[in-house]
Amino acid sequence: MDLSGVFNLIDSEFKVIQRDTDIICVAPVSEENVAENIIKLTLNKVRNIYELFEVVRGNEYKVDEFTDEYKSILALYIFSKNKLEVKKYDANVQNEIQNAISLIHIENIFRTNLDEQYYSFLVHKPNRIILEKGTNDRYNVQFLGKSNSKVYIDKSRNLNSAAGVLYNFSLKLMLFYDLINVIEVKTDSDFIETLKKLYLLG
Repeated sequence: MDLSGVFNLIDSEFKVIQRDTDIICVAPVSEENVAENIIKLTLNKVRNIYELFEVVRGNEYKVDEFTDEYKSILALYIFSKNKLEVKKYDANVQNEIQNAISLIHIENIFRTNLDEQYYSFLVHKPNRIILEKGTNDRYNVQFLGKSNSKVYIDKSRNLNSAAGVLYNFSLKLMLFYDLINVIEVKTDSDFIETLKKLYLLG
């Protein structure tokens, strides 16, 4: 998808509250008045500096910086999908996970509801959300990215609670790949990894 196609997606899925030559601000469609959460991209096309910000109740937080306009607009779209859209999780699956009586039971729930390419139980497999055994019967949830880079999503939870986090983020990883396939991202694998982290971990 080219740049105009990505702009069309932004226009159709979010409320664009400001769009000038040097700035784009988007908010959730549902926001009628002043939005509490805004995603902002500043564009300095002369210096090729494109900065992505999250604005929460007027407080601005820099998220990332790019040197390419196309990549920065993609990042704006993907990050907005993460921060401004409400994710719908299956409450029945969540309840099953919370009421499971063993790790084997939880693994069976996952196999029934989610492709195994997105998660791993106790084994560090790349490009997956991983349930890791901690200490004192507590569990961590992490994302193992490219070149075995680890990012902890949550730490020291009981099994059922950690498994709930594992399910939510594994589902987000699946949604990310669906999204990338739909918009046919034309860029390098390193940048797709950047987009993945913006969508998963933001």
